[in-house]
Amino acid sequence: MIGWDVRLQVKYGFYTVYAVLTLAFIVGLQAVGPDLRTDAAVLLIVTDPTILGFYFIASMVLFEKEEGVLDALVVSPLGDRGYLASKVLTLSLLAVVASTLVAVLGHGRTSRLGILIGGVCLSATLFVLIGFVVVARYDSVNEYFISAVGWGTVLFLPLFGYVGIIETPLFYLLPAQPVLLLVEGGFRSLPAWQLFYGVGYLLVANVVAYLWARRTFRQHVVRGGDPGRQLGRDTVPQTHQQHGRSRLVSRSPWVGLLLADFRNWVRDPMLAIAAVGPLALAVVVRFGAPIVADLAASVFALEPFYPVVVASMVAFGPAIYGFIVGMFVLEDREQGVLAAYRVSPLSARGYLLYRGISAYALSLVATLPALAVIGLVQVPPAVLVGSAAVGALSGPTIALVFGTVASNTIEGIAISKLINLVILGPVVGIVVVSEPLQLAVGVLPTYWPIKAVVSGVAGEALWPVFLFVGVVVHLLVISGLGHWFARRAD
Repeated sequence: MIGWDVRLQVKYGFYTVYAVLTLAFIVGLQAVGPDLRTDAAVLLIVTDPTILGFYFIASMVLFEKEEGVLDALVVSPLGDRGYLASKVLTLSLLAVVASTLVAVLGHGRTSRLGILIGGVCLSATLFVLIGFVVVARYDSVNEYFISAVGWGTVLFLPLFGYVGIIETPLFYLLPAQPVLLLVEGGFRSLPAWQLFYGVGYLLVANVVAYLWARRTFRQHVVRGGDPGRQLGRDTVPQTHQQHGRSRLVSRSPWVGLLLADFRNWVRDPMLAIAAVGPLALAVVVRFGAPIVADLAASVFALEPFYPVVVASMVAFGPAIYGFIVGMFVLEDREQGVLAAYRVSPLSARGYLLYRGISAYALSLVATLPALAVIGLVQVPPAVLVGSAAVGALSGPTIALVFGTVASNTIEGIAISKLINLVILGPVVGIVVVSEPLQLAVGVLPTYWPIKAVVSGVAGEALWPVFLFVGVVVHLLVISGLGHWFARRAD
């Protein structure tokens, strides 16, 4: 089973994605000043490579559900013990390797590497098991990812304590607290009681999570349990659903797509939550950023970074809708719907045009009010509208990346890890790298509308130039991906 899992992880790009991410993390950490590098390394290791198994376990379980592998395990000698052990070992190994490289090559000075590796190992195994518990009840990638946001928000509340924003002993009840302590212990000397607490907590938590995962396996795999539902498909049987969509294809492809997508958004509460995500985040940032700035005033001044915080909203909404629409494309491909459209009057290019327009429209509608509401700085109306219009092009761009590069939703999950670079890359580049070297970040299309907002807020005259370049870069990328998608569909 271990060999199968490693081959599956290699085939679907887990190792390739983390090779790219690890390199980006190393370069990013080296660009951070020595005074902040240790804290940045701790936060980076805890929030990404340590928890990679929480997300990647989803792709593997969903793939094995679809292929019937889990059904076969019920009657095989391997059983749930061997299955879970294989997942834990392979994904934890990837997490440990990535974290160690980031610590050694990115930070440069890791005096207690053994503590860090041990902490990452115990943490990674825990999050793989928690990820299995969460995903076992779902059949939809999108639904799992949206629910994972809620889990992550609760589990990682101790991050606020680490950066000095909110400090409470209650954080010691949550698993992120011992993870933070053990990873920090790899760089700094900590009291012995904190190290004992971290190791003891994670050992107990791993045992509890393992028993919980086995119970979940028996409930949702052996006994069938509640198999979840395909995203946006409510309780409609899959066969009826496919027949319904086929009738829509034969009657009117554009109407069929529009009605199917409309039903998806109306039926599934998870998609409704995603729909208001950008606006909700803008409201939280509007009222939360000043509070955070006051609490963190003794550590660093947040106010000078308000323009970049506001500008990041240009990329946040399109990233959400690009992901959702991209996953719709992959689900259509897996269910044979895309093949039906390919031989219909709509054609693959017509399908692509519809998906691109819908991703752009949703991104624009989400970004405009978010930029208007966030209110930390005064954004000139022309800059606001222009940046939202150009930034929304990232929606179809991201959707095309999923639909073109990924063969299925499993590869889509792996690729989704790189989407963070689309948002955070330009933000970090603008904050850390000075011009003209900063313009190299422009290979990421989202850099240009984000830079336009920052420039416009500062009263500079170059913001229209940044928007123009952003349009050109986006259209070039969309054109290239569109031709690739059409050739692949044909």
